[in-house]
Amino acid sequence: MNKYFEHNYLSLRGTVFLGFFLRKFTVFLYLAAIVAAVYCPPEVYAQTNIKSNLEVFEQEISGELEKFFFLPGVNRDVKFVFWVNSPKKSKEDKKFIESVVKKTAEKNKLKYSIAKDEIMDSPDTVYNKCAVTVNKLYTEYPKLIKNGFLGEKSMQREITSSLDVNISLNNGEVIVDDEIKTKYDDEIPYDDYTQFESAEYKFTQSSQPDISLLESIFFPVAVVSLSAVAAILFFSIRSK
Repeated sequence: MNKYFEHNYLSLRGTVFLGFFLRKFTVFLYLAAIVAAVYCPPEVYAQTNIKSNLEVFEQEISGELEKFFFLPGVNRDVKFVFWVNSPKKSKEDKKFIESVVKKTAEKNKLKYSIAKDEIMDSPDTVYNKCAVTVNKLYTEYPKLIKNGFLGEKSMQREITSSLDVNISLNNGEVIVDDEIKTKYDDEIPYDDYTQFESAEYKFTQSSQPDISLLESIFFPVAVVSLSAVAAILFFSIRSK
């Protein structure tokens, strides 16, 4: 009989100790989660403030192009006849740069037209010939930027362009023979990055940087494991 009571007593002590340990451990997990949330909060992006890749191209190229209109010797009071050329014969490159040229000319209140060929004829007696050659329009996401174990991920975005610009009078006198080179660098969210790309223009598209094996396999397994442990502890305590 004494052995029976002794056995029950030891079992009861073990159960009480286990229950005490589980409660303390659960409290520790909750505290750890709170501390992690306070000191390692996921980075929140104001996505409404992030320009699309196409908007970045337009902003950067237009800003450089309009500088040429204010150089000494460039008469802004006469008409500009623009000719956009793509050595790669890219229709989308030509189409996009023509739209940038139009918006930039209208912004600066220039009289202009878009030529159908490189001759750039115009009925005006005096006018400016402006030839724009599109060498490169390129988008790249070179590297992943880590934001913590359970935080949001982000990546670097690089948008570059290279164009040649030649402005001459219709009599052949060259006024400007220069180039536009732009490089825009910032950080965007890793997930849903395609929202910043354009389906119409391939030069706005690129591939994401690869996630390391540790992040792609270990982290998800660790998260699932911790969730399972927390669930088991929660129901164990409730059943006591």
